[in-house]
Amino acid sequence: MTSWFELSDEEDRSLAAFMSEVAALAAPLIIGDPRPIWWKAQLIRRWDAERRAQAPLDVMERVEIVAGLAAAAALLIWAVPTVGRVIAEPFLNLLG
Repeated sequence: MTSWFELSDEEDRSLAAFMSEVAALAAPLIIGDPRPIWWKAQLIRRWDAERRAQAPLDVMERVEIVAGLAAAAALLIWAVPTVGRVIAEPFLNLLG
């Protein structure tokens, strides 16, 4: 019995009987054409190579986004005093 679920004695016996029946089944010995297996292996190999080649580009895309946002924030912080002065100066001249 396992510790993460409990089986009754009847369930345990029926499970053992089922597994005995499954173990007694004859496995089919059909050896077919190996080409589909080879094609699938080649496809998986190519997908894996493509994934490995794309991984650094995916990382750099995130780095570019973060760097762009940081640059935009720096420019905004740098430009706020000048823009504020340019916008406020005409109003201050009107007040005298």
